[in-house]
Amino acid sequence: MEPHSIQIINSNSDNTITLDDEALRSIFARDEIKDRYVSVISVTGVFRQGKSFLLNFLLRYLRMKYVEKRDVLNWLTPEEGPLKGFEWSPGSKRHTTGIHMWSEIFLANLPSGDEVAIILIDTQGAFDTQATMSDCATIFALSTLISSVQIYNVMRSIKLYDLMHLQCFGDYGSLFTNGESAPFQNLCFLVRDWACPYEKQYGVDGGLTLLKEVFQSSTPEIKEQADSIKKIFDKMSCFLLPYPGRVVDASNTFGGDLREIDNEFKKHVQEFVTMILAPQHLIVKTVNGEKVKAESLMFYIQEYSKVLKGGTLPKVETVFKATVEAHYRGASAQALKVYKKNMNAECRYSRKCFTPIELYKKHTTNKVKSVDYYNKLKKFTDLEVHDKYLVQLKDCMDVEFKWYKEINDDKLREVEERKKRMEQQIRLTTGRAGGGSGLRTLGTAEKVGLAASVVGGVAVLALGVSKFFNNSRGNSD
Repeated sequence: MEPHSIQIINSNSDNTITLDDEALRSIFARDEIKDRYVSVISVTGVFRQGKSFLLNFLLRYLRMKYVEKRDVLNWLTPEEGPLKGFEWSPGSKRHTTGIHMWSEIFLANLPSGDEVAIILIDTQGAFDTQATMSDCATIFALSTLISSVQIYNVMRSIKLYDLMHLQCFGDYGSLFTNGESAPFQNLCFLVRDWACPYEKQYGVDGGLTLLKEVFQSSTPEIKEQADSIKKIFDKMSCFLLPYPGRVVDASNTFGGDLREIDNEFKKHVQEFVTMILAPQHLIVKTVNGEKVKAESLMFYIQEYSKVLKGGTLPKVETVFKATVEAHYRGASAQALKVYKKNMNAECRYSRKCFTPIELYKKHTTNKVKSVDYYNKLKKFTDLEVHDKYLVQLKDCMDVEFKWYKEINDDKLREVEERKKRMEQQIRLTTGRAGGGSGLRTLGTAEKVGLAASVVGGVAVLALGVSKFFNNSRGNSD
């Protein structure tokens, strides 16, 4: 199937949201990414202002850089075909509802050595006639909670209501902070159709000048909003983009042909996309200062969607509780993998068989290692939730141990049966050779040969049993 947009959050007519858990798992539970760190880029803002259109520039770069491994010095040429990916449409009515993710995950290696999965998110536009203020805040809240870079798409300048939209979620940030850093990561104001390049040039430099002016405003309302926003984001930036051209803006037939987009826009959108997606600029998703892997992010999305689904924003304590739940749920899953990895190496993939006492010692030793791993992960102060998932972890390891015990018991049983068959073969062989007189009638060379056959047979058996049980679970781990 061709890569496509997958809706993971549905906006309902009763102003509630619904998580499509199957769609979510189709992305995050893949073996190739579930244990990778993630960089999540989300685009949000007012409806009908080109968010989906913008995302397709990001997709073009990601495909060429991380899939096709091609040169990205000049990646917006008409010869590569029209823009495609996230659907967009002309007109005044909203197109995207809820939250969508791109089905194709792009894998990158950062200069730090981290292996990262890059995920793109498209969100429902804010402030249309079909959505309430609560709807807008819910979508913005959820996309901000799960992203490492939130691109805030605004038109022509940064206005008071743009800041108010951000600040309406600001109260949630205060409870996430640990006093050492801001609760959320990167916010990038992307100003579209900037019309004053003679005052502030296109690009990041002009954007930073504009951002500084806004955040140093003496207007009380703007100053209040700006001060609130500065406290909840770790880093903020701004980029000024020119007008893309009359065909893109006003034509109902534009289909992504790059020849119909103004060259000045293409020049600066290339600069912007590279600033966001080049390996040295990718931002890994963190929660409470800890880097998050794909499987753990899935847990966060599941927990956040539960508390945000009701149509009204919940209390901040409820959102914080969801964060704690998702954190320890992910920590427990990672610690269980540590236990299984060690037990697989020592018991599942090993040719050795162990006595029940020896096997139980390995279980307890690896269980302690797994618990230590769980406890060393950066944690919140909620001991109730910590202990809840610690008990769950221990129970899961005990369940897994039963399976390893079955493997070991079957190995022992097969070896014993083979040993009996070998002894019977020896008795039959010696009986024929000496008329029932046993090994005493055999010469030295014959005795050595028989002994070697027994030892070799047992070794072959052990190897065969080991291979059988190595494959008995397929790729379930």
